[in-house]
Amino acid sequence: MRRLLRLLALLLGALVLAGLAVAVAARLSDGPLGPFPGGPFRTAAEAGVPDAAALAALDTVELEVDPAAPRTRHTWILALDGALYVPAGLAGLKRWPAEAEADGRVRLRVAGHVWALEAVRVRDPELWDRLYAALAAKYHLPPERGRLARSTWFFRLEPRGTE
Repeated sequence: MRRLLRLLALLLGALVLAGLAVAVAARLSDGPLGPFPGGPFRTAAEAGVPDAAALAALDTVELEVDPAAPRTRHTWILALDGALYVPAGLAGLKRWPAEAEADGRVRLRVAGHVWALEAVRVRDPELWDRLYAALAAKYHLPPERGRLARSTWFFRLEPRGTE
C-alpha cells in the first residue's frame, strides 16, 4: 500500500511540475498557449481596425491586456451592430477584466494581424441583454440571465490607433 501511495505522489508531483513548466513557457511565449495566459505579442500593431463581420465567424481570438505587464489569453468574440465585443465570464474571479476596465488599452491578434484597441466595459443593461443573448446563441449557453450570467462582463473594442 505504501508503494502505491508513493507512486501516486510521484505521479501527482510530476503532473504539477509539468503544468508549472507549461505555464512558465507560456509566459515567455509570443501569445497564449492553450488555456495558459502567454507573454506579450511580439508583432507590432497595424493601422486601422479589424473587420467586425469577418471576425464574427471566429470562435476565439487572442487578447493582450495590461500594457504595464502584458499578458495574453484566448477569448471569445462577438459582433453586434457592426461593433466587436469580448465577454469575460465570471469576471470577478479573473484579473484581466479588472485590468482591462482600469486601463482599456488592449491588443487583439487574429491570424498574425495585431490591432491596438480600446476596451470599454458595457454598462447599458439593454445592450448587455442583447450581448448575452448573442453570446448564448453563438456558444450554446443557457439563455437564462441568472446570477452566473450576470457575472459576465462585456467589453466593446474601439479603435485607438497604432503604437
